[in-house]
Amino acid sequence: MSSIKIIHDRPRCIGCNSCVCIAPQTWHMDEVEGKAVLSGSTQKGKVHVADIFEVDEEANRAAAQACPMGIIKVQKHG
Repeated sequence: MSSIKIIHDRPRCIGCNSCVCIAPQTWHMDEVEGKAVLSGSTQKGKVHVADIFEVDEEANRAAAQACPMGIIKVQKHG
């Protein structure tokens, strides 16, 4: 069984909302900061990291592609 991680460079987020529109099961907007939040993530240094289910991989790869800042990475291990 493989593990899928999302890495989000949140400080560089411009709040365009594309990730939320494409993968709302994984992303939501912080209304105060105006930036995307990776649901269930933990902060590691300046980035936020979360494990996702395989069923959510395709939507999150599309979200990563749509991000104008290129700050979302989807990594599959195993």
